[in-house]
Amino acid sequence: MKRAFHPGWLSAPAALLCAASLASAATAKYPDGQSVKLAPGVDVTGPCEITSDNGTDKVVLRKGSVLRYLGTDTDAQGNVAESLFLKSGSADVDTSFYTRVATPAFWAFPEKAGTRAKFYAETFDSQTAYARSQPGSSLLRLVAGQKGETPMEAQVQEGQGITLQRSGEAIRFTTDPHNEWEKGLVRVLYPLSTGLLVDLYVPKATSGAVGPKAGESGKTETSNMVTSWKSGKIRILTSIGGSITGEGEIGPGVSASIDNQSGRIEIGFVKVEFATLKAAVSLTSEFASLATSAVSQP
Repeated sequence: MKRAFHPGWLSAPAALLCAASLASAATAKYPDGQSVKLAPGVDVTGPCEITSDNGTDKVVLRKGSVLRYLGTDTDAQGNVAESLFLKSGSADVDTSFYTRVATPAFWAFPEKAGTRAKFYAETFDSQTAYARSQPGSSLLRLVAGQKGETPMEAQVQEGQGITLQRSGEAIRFTTDPHNEWEKGLVRVLYPLSTGLLVDLYVPKATSGAVGPKAGESGKTETSNMVTSWKSGKIRILTSIGGSITGEGEIGPGVSASIDNQSGRIEIGFVKVEFATLKAAVSLTSEFASLATSAVSQP
């Protein structure tokens, strides 16, 4: 069975359980030395270390955190993808492309087959989660849903962190204040049903949002909150079929209205500030190629 990314899975992870196979060899090992084989639908409470079915990927679940094992899928080529859902709390993850960790806000995995992602993840509530890429990690993809063949996602470089919050069709985000940015900014990709792609490049310590513009059909709005880093600007590119149709920048307190058909960008001001993302900045004190794919096509 081949699993495609679907926005509904993020709000209703139980749907994943229906797609999971019955066989499993993942193991949870506890501090007292006890080891338990996991089956789809089983909840595990930390502290413990979970080793994937392939024997190479690990999730270290922190004390009091709860993770649900979702099982495995196998495609026609024999590739096996294993899925886990962080229901609450936090975990340290070291994973390959075929072991995916889900939160209420996103799926997390490395850029493509043959690479690995090392990251810290934390679930806050039914809409919000955080991830920070650790040293030695490849590009970390946080997929929040999919429109057509294109995922809605954030791409996080090594040494970067971001909080994502899903709210209907909108995504709200806050980047860490000490993000490593010399290798590139955090990238947020927001595809539209018209075929237009809204491509955002977000600096450190920046809060913003992208989603349908309230009261105006056919428009998408991108906002940079007044609480963002004062010297930082979100760069906006719009494109269709790989051809750029618009570009611009918005600083703190500024918004941009984007035409869903042409990609034309009009700059304005933030009229209403979105709710503060829970613990998005305070979390960072803990830490000193769009490649759309099904399992068979990384």
